[in-house]
Amino acid sequence: MKTLLTAAAIALGLASPMLAEDYPSGPVTIVVPYSPSGNTDVLARHLAPYLEAKWGQSVVIDNRPGGGSMVGTAIVSQAAPDGLTLLATTSAYVTAPAIQKDLPFDPRADLIPITNVGHVSYILVTGENGPDTLADFIESSKAEPKFAATAGLGTTTHFAIEQFIADSGADVDVVHFKGGGPAVVSILSGETDIYGSSVSSAGENLKSGKVKALAVLGNERIEVLPDVPSTKELGFDGLEIKQWVGMFAPKGTDPAIIDKINADVNEALANPEFIATVTPLDWTLDNTSPVEFAQQVDVELTKWADLAVKQGIGQ
Repeated sequence: MKTLLTAAAIALGLASPMLAEDYPSGPVTIVVPYSPSGNTDVLARHLAPYLEAKWGQSVVIDNRPGGGSMVGTAIVSQAAPDGLTLLATTSAYVTAPAIQKDLPFDPRADLIPITNVGHVSYILVTGENGPDTLADFIESSKAEPKFAATAGLGTTTHFAIEQFIADSGADVDVVHFKGGGPAVVSILSGETDIYGSSVSSAGENLKSGKVKALAVLGNERIEVLPDVPSTKELGFDGLEIKQWVGMFAPKGTDPAIIDKINADVNEALANPEFIATVTPLDWTLDNTSPVEFAQQVDVELTKWADLAVKQGIGQ
């Protein structure tokens, strides 16, 4: 059994109630490996007050962007295993290793999955002066150069755009940014022409019309954007790509602490006020054990590595 799954199993099976009751002994830092205002940052900042109330300690969000989220992830992998430094990251945790072969950590061994917080759908957005339909965008890309933004090399947004290019035949060059916030800014400024964004990253710019949603990357429309067609409707099967946000701790963290964080985060996710806050941002909240999340991470590490080989994505 892989180290990732073994660590999660231990976290559930050998938890010590006394140690769990003492946690946390001081302020907790949640490292978000993206710039402020991006999808992960928004969710983490909504979650932090609930954990502060539960733990009686401050919860600080520390943005450490760079390297397609791998800079912040590496920082947590090297942190003290006391549960006071945690990672809140996206499914880039499983996509980036598919193309970055020289990472300073082992995603299967150096961090322990705690819980999958939730997931969102992706929408393909363009600027307010861009084409009105996805078909028009694809056609126009063949007549003049187009640029696609991502939240960083190896992120889920990167893989989403690469899959869109492969399936649609659009003529698009990819430009990597340090998070969802800067990627959206590039759309607003006209520096890039299309981005696979979450609803929360597009935010007020979507409501105001400064960016336009061309399609939902998936098989169905989403409730918060009922007038935006899905890519399946538009003839693209297999383009259902969602982004999850999960929490991790450094290897060696006491199993009791892993189990307590899991329970406390999942309690917050069930809070009606929290649900009401994030539902308009298109979040579907999950409730997973460390073992369940570890299994998901393990499967997806293999899945995206296989896709990178198939699509020729890599350094």
